Amino acid sequence: MSDAYATTDRLVSADSNSYDRGLDAAIALSIIGFTLGLVTLVNLVPPGASGGSLTTALGTLLAVVVGAVGITGLASSTNVVPVTSQRVRGIGLGLVVSMVALTVLAAVLPVTMATLLGTVLLVEALAITAAGVTSRLELVDTEPNMSAGLLSGVVFGAIGLAMGAAVGGALAGFGSLLWLVGAVVAGLGLFLLAILPREDLGSTLPTALVVGALGLTIVTGTIGVGWQWSPQTLSGGFTGGAVIPVFLLVGTLLSAWSAAKCRAGFGARGREYGAFLVINLNAFLMVAVMATIVVFVAIKGVGYAIHGFSVGALTALVLLTPALLAAIQFARSPAGTNDWHTGARQLFRVLPLATVGALAAVFASVPLTGSPLRYPFTYTVLVNRQEQSIDTAIAVTPDTTVGTLLLIAPALLLAVLFFRSFGSLRKVGTESERTGSIRQAVPTAVLALVVLLGLFLLLGPAPLGLPLGGTLGLVAVVAGAVAAGGLAVYPLVGVLASDGPTLADSAQREAPRFTLGVFGGLGLLLAALLLQPVAGVNPRVGPVNLVPAVAFAAAVASLALATLTTVAKRSSEEPITRRLLTEETRLGLVGAAGFTALVGLHVAATGVSFTVLGVSVSNAGSLSWPMVMQAYIPLGAEPGGIMPAIVGTVWLVVGATLFAVPLGVGAAVFLTEYAEQGRFTALVEIATNALWSTPSIVFGLFGAAFLIPRLGGDESLMAGMLVLGFMLLPLVLITSRESIKAVPDEYRDASAALGVTRWETIKSVVLPAAMPGVITGVILGVGRIAGETAPLILVLGSTLNATAAVNVIDGFRFVSGPPFIANDALLTASASLPTQVWAVIAAGVSGSPQMGWATAFILLMVVLTFYAVGITARTYFRRKLNYE
Repeated sequence: MSDAYATTDRLVSADSNSYDRGLDAAIALSIIGFTLGLVTLVNLVPPGASGGSLTTALGTLLAVVVGAVGITGLASSTNVVPVTSQRVRGIGLGLVVSMVALTVLAAVLPVTMATLLGTVLLVEALAITAAGVTSRLELVDTEPNMSAGLLSGVVFGAIGLAMGAAVGGALAGFGSLLWLVGAVVAGLGLFLLAILPREDLGSTLPTALVVGALGLTIVTGTIGVGWQWSPQTLSGGFTGGAVIPVFLLVGTLLSAWSAAKCRAGFGARGREYGAFLVINLNAFLMVAVMATIVVFVAIKGVGYAIHGFSVGALTALVLLTPALLAAIQFARSPAGTNDWHTGARQLFRVLPLATVGALAAVFASVPLTGSPLRYPFTYTVLVNRQEQSIDTAIAVTPDTTVGTLLLIAPALLLAVLFFRSFGSLRKVGTESERTGSIRQAVPTAVLALVVLLGLFLLLGPAPLGLPLGGTLGLVAVVAGAVAAGGLAVYPLVGVLASDGPTLADSAQREAPRFTLGVFGGLGLLLAALLLQPVAGVNPRVGPVNLVPAVAFAAAVASLALATLTTVAKRSSEEPITRRLLTEETRLGLVGAAGFTALVGLHVAATGVSFTVLGVSVSNAGSLSWPMVMQAYIPLGAEPGGIMPAIVGTVWLVVGATLFAVPLGVGAAVFLTEYAEQGRFTALVEIATNALWSTPSIVFGLFGAAFLIPRLGGDESLMAGMLVLGFMLLPLVLITSRESIKAVPDEYRDASAALGVTRWETIKSVVLPAAMPGVITGVILGVGRIAGETAPLILVLGSTLNATAAVNVIDGFRFVSGPPFIANDALLTASASLPTQVWAVIAAGVSGSPQMGWATAFILLMVVLTFYAVGITARTYFRRKLNYE
């Protein structure tokens, strides 16, 4: 075993031998086997699958693995995400080889999924045996102890007892004492085999026996697909379809533990790595227990919730782009100290990147092959109070149409993220006289377009009967779009035409063109785009709309510019030059994302789709989710959509948060920073804790008895917002107060020493430092109020299967008397997800139980979305605090 194992940056170092590579492959095969066990356990691929269906399933998994390992390898080779751990690289290669071998076996031999699973266990047993014997013969450099340890012996003894009891009971029957004799013999044998030999044999031979026995049981058909066992003492029974995956999960976990211990060389490092694995498995088990409820709700409701769901492959790839960026940023962070578990840390760092890459590979294969990915299933609805099964499917289609919202949102998000990471290019390079003149002219041109936009907004496109919109407006849009396109291409032409000695020198010299081309082009094209619908024009060049064509060309130019600067950075070794080229690359990516967003914005503003290279951008898009995007259809057959209930729930949470957070944070600031700490503050703290512990039904009664009579006398959305706001207020106050108290007094003293007032200290020092804790309290509170049902039944009603969503924004209007602003939408009842779940499942009205579980699943997704927003905000404030 080489010390360079965890530090070398090559795939296989000169000191790393076939023993290391073989164990990496064994660990990879265990991972593949564990995954196949999970897939089989949930019946995504039945144990009896064979032939074309098995080959297709394994081929899909192969695409996932190749995509995951491929994008990680690409990121490593381009130094975007450096992967220096030899363990990670070896396991990645082993994953690909293992999946290729299993896919080839399924395609060539007439085997079933169960046979393949058993074969995996047998191969693992042979590999572990070979590793232990090789170490015992001292053919490799390892450091085993004299024994594997008493704990290992006890664990294997327990496993032997269970296996011996099962075999003895099957052969002699549980009515005889022979099964007990078999259990004791097997348990004692494995116990002695684990503790008596040296550690290398004691850690491998018992594992190999257990894993090999499980594999032989499956391969020989002793427990096959059609196997059943129904003990008389149990009301149910066991089937091969459930036992075989469990055998595989147990066997692969044991083999992975043993192979990892071998790979670490036994001894102290091996035990430490084994303990590390056990601790992580324990943590995973706790997370799994907490996720059980989520998984249960998902299993019960996901079928009904995603009926008819389909998405275009290109749309799915667009939505994956921000996730890819986030995964790259996560993988780029350091993996920790350079010790034995660096590989494990790097593995967890690259897992999100590998997952996104796998999904991207699967989605990209759809338009390339032209055949959609479909997962057919059935779901149950009620028709005339009778259950009826309906066939449906989840589909990823080859459709290359992208919706405007699904294009604008990721593109804007990427533009903002790249812009936030962009520093400055001031006083970099040499600005020519022409560049300076253009820089002065761009703000004037943008201002002229904005003035013309305001003129048309006030007077219309035809003031005094003059068709200024179709003439002056058209000329202005064309001129602005052409000028914006020229600005976007300007830095690219400057770099390519520069006579610098190297590409890096040319890019650095032409830096002033970068900011002018990106920011000037975006501003000018945005102004021209907004002028189009106001002036009533949409200029075309032949069959192509001018503005989106210019935006697309500008995005390509910006992306090419970012590519050039990346290539130049790789050929440069000067730190300052590399840093400047990094800033130029980020600026190019800002332009690429920004101009792409303008393509979608043009289609959204004009309603005219845009097609380029077979890809269409339109308002319709290719995403269809009937449960979420449609309302209930009164005269149609179930199912109906629950979009009004989703909108109502979102407004309830938003309104409660807007009511409770300012009051809670303000009260916390007063009680902590201004009020004298004494009996009053202690009484307020007791009252706040008591209010947080008050049952939710009491808040509902308060709303029904006090709020509703003062809000028009009817159940309303406003009453629901206030009741949930009162429930959220105590937690916000408690967490905000504790967070403010946790800010060190040294911060306040340092600010006072600089002569800053108390309020400025609170606003600029205390609150930013306490903001992560405040947001944590808001996240916890939102998780509670979003699913509250009892108070909403009393103050909001139980509106079910609404045909229209509440329109709060358009409901605002000015009135002549107080309060001068009214909104009828806030004073009417609205559907909500919690009340709909209660009515459908508990009350049994207006829908099938499957619809209730689907609604609960959507509610869970809404709550998790609020959690994600809160966690993102908390992370932002923490990073900002650390940077400052």
